[in-house]
Amino acid sequence: MTREPVARPSVHSSAPRGFAGHRPSIVAVAFAVAVLALTGCGPQEPTSTPDEARETLTSIIHETAEVLGTPGWEEASAPGVQTCEGGNGVKWGYLYSAPPGDVDRLADAETVAAHWETLGMTVRVNTEHDPVVFATGGPVQGLRFSTGPGKYGIGGTSACVPGNADQIRDEEYVG
Repeated sequence: MTREPVARPSVHSSAPRGFAGHRPSIVAVAFAVAVLALTGCGPQEPTSTPDEARETLTSIIHETAEVLGTPGWEEASAPGVQTCEGGNGVKWGYLYSAPPGDVDRLADAETVAAHWETLGMTVRVNTEHDPVVFATGGPVQGLRFSTGPGKYGIGGTSACVPGNADQIRDEEYVG
């Protein structure tokens, strides 16, 4: 299974026309960019809690490791809470790693890509050096699967959800 980068239309393409046959206005595009900037890291999941966002991220990463069947997975660090860009909400970062063993790295990258596509994510595989899989969307902000050198790694960032990172850290570490 080979994936090519998604072709992006040029500025002078025959882009879809909006209302009354006009291309979307610069004002509409600027408004959309401003909305994304104000929400921090993109659309928030208002019905999710910070705990649910962390659980979703870690579950997907652990499921991905199980799909590969590679033994020896461990947390590189505990899930860490971060403030979303712009200070509006929280997201989690997490990294899980394992020694790759005697495996076909490209086949494993393709397996991960196929699994993430089933979760509704947009996936890109880079095979320039050791294969790396990048994914965005779906139930998380983004994921990455790296096949080397010397270690497999699955890392990612949860969706941005309402919450306060400082308060969460205080609750976790101070009690």
